Amino acid sequence: MRFLRAALCLALPLLLSGCIFFETKADRAMRNDPNFQQGYDDGCASANARGSNYRGDQVRDDNLYQNSRPYRAGWGQGATACNTRLNTPANPNNVGADGRTLP
Repeated sequence: MRFLRAALCLALPLLLSGCIFFETKADRAMRNDPNFQQGYDDGCASANARGSNYRGDQVRDDNLYQNSRPYRAGWGQGATACNTRLNTPANPNNVGADGRTLP
């Protein structure tokens, strides 16, 4: 009985965490939606504009953002993926304290 309980305690978190790593058919279909791709492009353009334009102009179709789940998801992923502030390492020169280049 103890072995069964221990096995269940180990297997249950592994089974539940699989939902994080594998996308469903609906997720794949949403990624192939033209609105998702347009949203991704607009989100990426907004992130790039934020880095070069201090006014922080957003490139976004507000009507699609409010009414299209694929566009909204694509915009968020594009803005996150292309945001240079988030993707820049803390040490932009990649030089360690001893002067050697870090990987």
